[in-house]
Amino acid sequence: MKILKKNQILFLLSLSLLFGSCKIQNLFESSIQETNNEELFSEASKNFEYCIKTNDKLTVSIWEHDDLSVGSVFGIYNSNEVYGKWVLVDWEGKVSLPQIGQIQVEGFTINQITDLLKTRYSEFIQNPIIVVKVLNKKVSLLGALNNPATIVLDEEKVPLMELIGKAEGFDYYADKSKVKLIRKVDGASKEYVLDLTKMDIYDQVNILIQPGDVIYVPNKNSKAFDKKSGRMLPFIGLVSGIAVVFSVVK
Repeated sequence: MKILKKNQILFLLSLSLLFGSCKIQNLFESSIQETNNEELFSEASKNFEYCIKTNDKLTVSIWEHDDLSVGSVFGIYNSNEVYGKWVLVDWEGKVSLPQIGQIQVEGFTINQITDLLKTRYSEFIQNPIIVVKVLNKKVSLLGALNNPATIVLDEEKVPLMELIGKAEGFDYYADKSKVKLIRKVDGASKEYVLDLTKMDIYDQVNILIQPGDVIYVPNKNSKAFDKKSGRMLPFIGLVSGIAVVFSVVK
């Protein structure tokens, strides 16, 4: 009977150690197919310009004309997405603006829509100075960073390392050789893997980030080992204690 109890205890301990050391698969480890990085380094990618989309939030600032502006960066109105004034691009891709009414904006770049508005407002204003901003251009930074976050892109072109700096840099366990970029290309998600440890190709891999990108920094394998070791220490202590008891009973 004593042997049966001993075997039962050892069996339960084995199960505990087994399940305690099981690895939980990461969300980004295998769900998206990797893509050749040459697309990232192409001229088309470097010269990317954001096109306005349905449900975008726009501000239109007209110098010395707060009455015609929507969320002016020049005057008394705030152009912040949360508290400021902005206009929403409707399901038809249009916005309604003071004095000129509805105007089609979907599919236009910011420079194109700025030029179009200058032409329209020139009917009322001499040489209008106009600034158009999209308030909801965002990227997500996830994984082994000191402050993972969703960041609003205020500038048109922002390099990868600048955004990692805004996330307060890599944490201790970050695997900087396998940084993943997930990007929508022609409606499909593509994954690119970047090695940020090689200074000889730093300028190449410090790519310009586009709105909607997801940057994921995986952990080194050593973190998983450290976590497993931490979980196993109580079991090791328990096994040692039981071994002592068995030796006394025996």
